[in-house]
Amino acid sequence: MLQVILDVETQKIFDEVGGYFPDRLGISFVGVNVRHSYGEPGEFQSYFEKDLPKLFPLLEKADVIVGFNVDDFDMQTFLPYYNGEITTLPTLDIMKRIKDSIGHRISLDAVAQETLGIGKTGNGLDAIKYFKAKDWDKLEKYCLQDVKITRDLLDHGYSKGEVKFRNKWNRLITTPVDFTFTPQKRMGIQMSLI
Repeated sequence: MLQVILDVETQKIFDEVGGYFPDRLGISFVGVNVRHSYGEPGEFQSYFEKDLPKLFPLLEKADVIVGFNVDDFDMQTFLPYYNGEITTLPTLDIMKRIKDSIGHRISLDAVAQETLGIGKTGNGLDAIKYFKAKDWDKLEKYCLQDVKITRDLLDHGYSKGEVKFRNKWNRLITTPVDFTFTPQKRMGIQMSLI
């Protein structure tokens, strides 16, 4: 099963585009981890905005595209760049799976801190600062670290069936999660050129 674990960084914040419109933010960078099964280290790949046409054939081939808030954010950012229906590609949204278990949204950092013992190296605003300063190395490093955390969180939840976080009363909560994915046979039109 071809897994593509990704994280998208953008050029703008929501205040600059008039609200929650991920498709208006512009992509600065996409970090990707490509592998064939849970638990594999996979291969990290980097895609700046100009490289997106090289990313789309990989997304089209993937049995599953994995991310944290991938459905409502990352995939939506691709809309202006992709000629087809990108939202029809198969996804596994870790944040949604956790939300299904606990009843509310939670941040990647909150889950990673307690589940993996490591946190994010910054936040999305840092990535926008790196983009505006043309600090491509820091942008790439920041995003790929988020991809690594997402991959490791996926593997932990898949193998252990649970993740941990602290609630608003600072109580450690362990919650069951289901990070399994069954590939579906897809009949579709390829929209990118290989």
